[in-house]
Amino acid sequence: MVLQCKEPAPLSSASEISVFDFPNILNYKGLPENPTDRSVFMFSDLGAWHGYALPKEERGFLGSFIGPFLMTQDNGVWMSESLSKLDIIHQETGKPIDWKQAEIIENNAFPNQLKQQYKFNDPPLLVQTELIFISDRTALTKVSIQNRKEKDEVNLGIQWSGQTFLDSVQFSSTDNALNIAFTKNGNIALILVNERDHPVYQSTDTNYEIKLNDKSLKPHEIWTTYLTHTFCFSEQERQQEEAILQKAFDDPDVYFAQNLDRWNAQVAKVINALDENFNTEAHQKMAIKCLETLNNNWRSPAGFLKYQGLFPSYNYEWFNGFWSWDSWKHAVAVAHFDTDLAQDQILAMYDFQDSLGMIADCVYRDNTIENHNWRDSKPPLSAWAIWEVYKESSDKDFLRVLFPKAEKYHQWWYDFRDHDQNGLCEYGSTDGSLIAAKWESGMDNAVRFDETSIVQNNAFSASMNRESVDLNAYLFAEKQYLAKIAEALGETEKCGKYKQEAAILKTQIQTIFYDEETGWFYDIDLDDKEQFKVFGAEGWIPLWAGAATQEQAERIRETMTDTTKFATYIPFPTLAADHPKFQPDGGYWRGPVWLDQAYFAIKGLKNYGFDEDALRFSNHLFDRLQGLKNDDAPIRENYHPLTGEGLESNHFSWSAAHLLLLLMGE
Repeated sequence: MVLQCKEPAPLSSASEISVFDFPNILNYKGLPENPTDRSVFMFSDLGAWHGYALPKEERGFLGSFIGPFLMTQDNGVWMSESLSKLDIIHQETGKPIDWKQAEIIENNAFPNQLKQQYKFNDPPLLVQTELIFISDRTALTKVSIQNRKEKDEVNLGIQWSGQTFLDSVQFSSTDNALNIAFTKNGNIALILVNERDHPVYQSTDTNYEIKLNDKSLKPHEIWTTYLTHTFCFSEQERQQEEAILQKAFDDPDVYFAQNLDRWNAQVAKVINALDENFNTEAHQKMAIKCLETLNNNWRSPAGFLKYQGLFPSYNYEWFNGFWSWDSWKHAVAVAHFDTDLAQDQILAMYDFQDSLGMIADCVYRDNTIENHNWRDSKPPLSAWAIWEVYKESSDKDFLRVLFPKAEKYHQWWYDFRDHDQNGLCEYGSTDGSLIAAKWESGMDNAVRFDETSIVQNNAFSASMNRESVDLNAYLFAEKQYLAKIAEALGETEKCGKYKQEAAILKTQIQTIFYDEETGWFYDIDLDDKEQFKVFGAEGWIPLWAGAATQEQAERIRETMTDTTKFATYIPFPTLAADHPKFQPDGGYWRGPVWLDQAYFAIKGLKNYGFDEDALRFSNHLFDRLQGLKNDDAPIRENYHPLTGEGLESNHFSWSAAHLLLLLMGE
């Protein structure tokens, strides 16, 4: 057996594509300078709460893996530069081999693993290190060392060592394990090696060392050894993880094979689902970037979070939780490659539905770090998500569980966000604050809310004095999806009820929110019913929902394709580019392009037969967004509409979700 570094095969048909066709789609190389250094990005898998980076070639720690980055501590911190630094001891000199003298064969991140390979001349060795996740709590590192000599043996030793950035960490060792205690929150970690021949574990409170017994390698012989990092929230979790660790050390290569099979299947699903207009090599790489982004934000159940789901971005310190409308969007995209995760993402938020029917805005694993936000909810897109996930899973039990919950949430809007009970709802808050009401819209600082005030509905809620067109269009879509769900479950009467309600609301949207003179949909004042005439992204949501007439859609299209308003270099900013308050850089909802709203715009155009426009604007996104095409830069929270520059958070999940849906033509 000879270790080899295989060159990625040229892309051909989707059935032949593997993870090894997609090296370094995202740049995971770096060395954090301190615990909160977010310039270094991390790789994780299986919903783990920790992740790793690759070493930069010029920065040291070659052959080792950087990190881990822990999302179990505070709002995410790097525990170490490299918690397990690998040294290979050449016994003839008694010194570690010098990694800087090695020829770098590869230092690559694939969708499923991190992998390094180095060639040494003195002594002549080929060294390969690989890291995968084998569970949501454990990462497995494989080290393979080959003697390249033709005749002579080579005597080697291996040792691992590490220390930490963090003060609240204590190392301790036993005869067969290195234990790590996090004194701040009671979490625990474990480092093990698979060597049966009495490895030596040594530690102080602040550092450790593991020494393996020496080996004599014959010519071309390979020494393979394994190390695990396990991070748990409790002793009970650690005990549960012991069975996985035992199996991993009994036959570790099985886990590598399973990892490869799982990821190849997932990559094939994504590539096979691409629209025929978007299936070039560049588009395939974009799709895998979306897949990796979503995967790195995947978190398994922990603490208050009883179901798995996705963070908006692990890389931004205040996004370490689940948000409701983010969750609905994530689920729709994730369903195309992992229906279990998609279903759980929805269930995770419905687990935070109160007795009145409200679903919290955002929820967290640990309320000592940040509290759940019950001050507001988020725009109602859950029935859309439930139906779209069901289309992929065909799981009627999932529908049966969620249908009554979705009905209750839908009715909540009319019970607690319809101030004058006219069937048209407003965004609001539970605490009577205007800021939380703006949060509920999802468009926190949108210009359309600049002159709003708050009105009290009842003891449990208040509303902005603005009936919002996007909210009511979302509710129209919800009624349609609830009708579909009812029909699928044989609930004929309810199906008819929701269809009838949808027809009434559709007429209201077409007649009350639409302005014939300007050809746009606007929010209206709660009291005098005057339209608040701002050209914003909310105006095309009725097209996405299918609530506009064809004639209205044609007028909306005229404005959407106007280069002075929404057909900017990057199409569909959240505020028309000719508005005096347009702020494309750092304006948040006052000008930057958000990809969820761009998706709703393009989908809306397709709904009314404007397919050429939809294709053209999709290509503008794919070709012009900075760092998206033929680049290893992260997907961003939003983008500058005039330059394509990425703005705000890196590795943003709903941006990845909607890009993936556009690539699939969904």
